[in-house]
Amino acid sequence: MADSASATDTSDGGASRLRHWVFLDGNRLLITGLVCVGIFALTRALVAADLLAVGPRSSVPTAFGSGVTAGVFTLITLTLTVNQLISSQVFGQPDSLRSRYENGAEFHDAVSELTPSGRAPVRASEFVSAIGVALGQRASSLREGRDVTGEAADDVDGLADRLDDFADEIERVSEDMQPIDVIATVAGSDYVRLRNETLAVADGADPSEDLATDLDAIEELLGHLSVGRQYFKTLALQQELAKLSREIIYVSVPTLLVAVYVPLLYRSESATVPESALPWLVSGAFAVAFAPLVLLVVRLLRVSTVMRYTVSVAPFVPPEDWPWNE
Repeated sequence: MADSASATDTSDGGASRLRHWVFLDGNRLLITGLVCVGIFALTRALVAADLLAVGPRSSVPTAFGSGVTAGVFTLITLTLTVNQLISSQVFGQPDSLRSRYENGAEFHDAVSELTPSGRAPVRASEFVSAIGVALGQRASSLREGRDVTGEAADDVDGLADRLDDFADEIERVSEDMQPIDVIATVAGSDYVRLRNETLAVADGADPSEDLATDLDAIEELLGHLSVGRQYFKTLALQQELAKLSREIIYVSVPTLLVAVYVPLLYRSESATVPESALPWLVSGAFAVAFAPLVLLVVRLLRVSTVMRYTVSVAPFVPPEDWPWNE
């Protein structure tokens, strides 16, 4: 029974890691390539089983001449829409741009006042890590400066321990990490629970001035972390969408060429290539034709996954916690 349970846990862990790789960590171009290879193999198998007709009198020229071409232009239109969305977040009138700058500078200065060095980094990932360092310092200060006893002391120590563990995770964020890895590290709702626990300790411990200062700083840092990770997510997803639009353009060009060339291989009662080669050529053409759509899907899978598990900015727990609670 123990071996069976262990095997089940291992299987579940492997499935979870695979989903994590497909939805989040995996290289999008690699996944696109693997799916297109699968489409090629499936199409070739269906042709070999006489379930798909690719001969001279088949409907392949019509499918590529009209259907694929229309699909490519639809994806190009979508790409223009994505670019317009990104541009709308970048452009603005001087007054709105000035307001954005001032709000960002105010937020940066507010975090700087609570960091050990007194000056928060300007790199987004290092900025998030600096909040983790400040939280860890405040956790140590809770243990050293607490002047409460009994149950209140246990509450303070428990909060400090949990805050330490949380801060260690945030401190691991570095500039060397991929943006998606940074988001995965700071995702979830732990900050909400810690904030609620901090408020509960402050209400129940009758803290001294120093302890109250630490608790207020912790609450403020947790709020800054929520805003900081959402801003980092905004930057990362803007880059992700920009990559998507660029890659769609790159892939759409060979797809459009395939859509034009494949019908030209066919004549009324024959083909310009040996009929034995048509199954391989058409199977490869199908894989190329689906490449833009597959790329769009795998990119949007990552974007939608990140959006789903980092939806909350306010001090509330979202409906689904990170990760993979389905």
